[in-house]
Amino acid sequence: MELDDRIHSLTTLIIVNSPPLSLQGTGFFYHVLAPKDPSKDAQWREVKEIWLVTNRHILLPRVKEVDTVPAQFTFHLRIVDSKGKIDWLPVNLNRAEIKKRAKVYLPSVDVALVRIEDLITGYAQSNVPIAFSTVGEDDFPGANKLNVEVTSDIIVAGYPRGFYDNFNKFPIVKAGIIASRWLAPFQGEPKFLIDAKLFPGSSGSIVLSKPVNSVIEKGQLFTSKEKRYCFLGVFSGEPYETEKPVETDDMIIIQKQSFDVGYVWYYYLVPEIIKKGSTV
Repeated sequence: MELDDRIHSLTTLIIVNSPPLSLQGTGFFYHVLAPKDPSKDAQWREVKEIWLVTNRHILLPRVKEVDTVPAQFTFHLRIVDSKGKIDWLPVNLNRAEIKKRAKVYLPSVDVALVRIEDLITGYAQSNVPIAFSTVGEDDFPGANKLNVEVTSDIIVAGYPRGFYDNFNKFPIVKAGIIASRWLAPFQGEPKFLIDAKLFPGSSGSIVLSKPVNSVIEKGQLFTSKEKRYCFLGVFSGEPYETEKPVETDDMIIIQKQSFDVGYVWYYYLVPEIIKKGSTV
């Protein structure tokens, strides 16, 4: 699969209905592979599980200060309709399905997963889906000789403010750099900062290293035929400070001061949540 196809098919638009709230965010696809079978071609491994990864605050929006399982959670697959046009195929999960399929971690960790491999198989039997791509442990930093550090280039793919290529159903890809010490827990939590200007709706976006087809390791140059990237984490919004409230005759104004940086939860949380996470 070409680089354009791989990056643009990693993500999906998410819509959450949790009255009185209706939210929109981003998710992406993650695979779990079977162990290598020495009797089979090493390039091919069975996909055991497929998960949709997003933010906890998207899957469980806060209603009256309480994390709430929504009435409906919708993600989308891309299909080719009867007229040859690319369209969204909504996959709807009700509250009972969410409770059965979703996994979360500590309340402070803004990452959530939804198991979806059987859903995709079922929808594929009655529609013409466009192939989507996934990331997994084989895409973690350190695999394929790819590593990152502070100032390394990154890209973020998502649906900021619901804006995207509506004709092809492709996400918007933005660029930035790693803005805090790599693998250090920023402010004591398993996340790091990126210097990138993002917007609401980008929550749940996948963060990747900038694709390259050559790396230097210990003074040696290594190249590949296709550009590669590594999966760095899950974007979940930006930090900000609130200034002292200004009171007028009929309202109170609270101004937020942002820093044009964003929080990204580390990649290694995904397999940890699969193994140790709890249901909602």
